[in-house]
This record gives sequence, C-alpha cells and structure tokens, in this order.
Amino acid sequence: MSQRLSRKEIKRDEFMESVGEAIEYVRGHSRGLASILVAVVVAALIAALVYGYLERRGRQADEALARALQIRQAAIDPVASDPESRTAPSFPDVSTRARRSRELLEAVRQDYSRSDAAGIAAVYLGQLAVEEGDLTTARALWEEYSSTSSDHMLAAEVRCNLMGLDRTEGKGEELVSRLRGMLSGADEGLPHDLLWYQLALTLDDLGRQAEATEAYRRIVEDFPQSAYSPEARVRAGDGGAPLFSP
Repeated sequence: MSQRLSRKEIKRDEFMESVGEAIEYVRGHSRGLASILVAVVVAALIAALVYGYLERRGRQADEALARALQIRQAAIDPVASDPESRTAPSFPDVSTRARRSRELLEAVRQDYSRSDAAGIAAVYLGQLAVEEGDLTTARALWEEYSSTSSDHMLAAEVRCNLMGLDRTEGKGEELVSRLRGMLSGADEGLPHDLLWYQLALTLDDLGRQAEATEAYRRIVEDFPQSAYSPEARVRAGDGGAPLFSP
C-alpha cells in the first residue's frame, strides 16, 4: 500500500511541478504571449474586414452589371423615353441606348477590374463592337476573356463567338483544320457535339456541302440528345426539309 501511495504521490508531485513550470513560463513570457495574442486578434480583424470589403465590392459589381444589362435590353420609345427609370428604362433610339449601355459596361470594367462582373461586361462590350462593325475590338475583348476566364460558364459561348469571327473574316479553312484537330484530341472546354456543329457551319460557309452534311449527320447519329440535333437533322436532309435553299 505504501508503495502504491508513493507512486501516486510521485505522479502528483510531477504534475504540480509541471504546473509550476507552466506558470513560471507564462510569468516570464507574459509580454511575448500577450503580443502574440494581440497579433492573432488583429489578423482576424483584418481578415474579417477584407472579406467584408470584397463581399460588398462583389455585390456592387453585380448590381452595376445588372443595371448595364438592363439598359442594353431597354425598350425603344421615341415618344416617351425614360432612360433613368430603375424599373423599365426606355430610349428614343437604338444608338442612344447602345451609347449608354457601353458607358455603363466600361464603368464596370474600370471600377471593378478583376471581378467576374468585369469579365462579363467585356463579353457584352464585344457584342456591341460587332454590332457596330468593329470586329478587331470584339476579337481583342473576347480573346482576353477566353484566356482569363476559361472556367466560366460563358467561356464556351465566347469561344464560339471567336469562331464566328473567323468565318466572317475569311479564316474558314484555318478554322476547319483547328476544329478537326480538336475533335481528334481532347478539348475539355467544348463538348464534341458543339465542335461538330461549328465544323458543319464552317464547311457550309466554305461551300463544302457534302462535308457539311456529313458533319451534321455525325451530330444526329452520335449525339441524338444534343440541342443541335433537331437543326442538324434538317440540315442533313433527314427531317423532310431540303438541306440548302435553291
């Protein structure tokens, strides 16, 4: 019994000794520990402030973009236009609406650079440029977006827009080669039914009708559930309608 008690006493003494050492350490390093605690608290406060700022800035960017897109889609009313309406803005003519829309979209890019909203604003600015015949500006905006936002939901649409510019600018043969290469390899950004559709459109534009028909048929046969399948079926001559107008 005495031996067992002595072991308990030894353990108790060791525990008390450890506690004493901890107390002495805290006493001796209280200033340093207090500094560390203050630093941790300050870092947490800074992180909270930064997070709140970014969240608030993100909301502001989204609101600014929403307003710009609302203006872009506003009604045309030559008699009673109301450009400043927050619920149903309207403009006297298309050019005035386009000018105001561009101003707001450019402001989003400038005021909220590096945000998702700024990237989306660039996509719509590219569309405005196309409508005005400025294909060089449109290509620059879309290529910039495609290179920096490849994982965004709009990335595929922007790449298709760039292919459309290639066809418009007479780069169809080069585009055909690039599309065939993408189809023979692995392009994680664009699904194959979309690639076949773009290839068919390009071949059609080049007057290579037999090849275009075959590309449309590939969509019908290999991707029957594709959104492009109904159109491809008609263009391939499988829907009861002629492939090309006389």
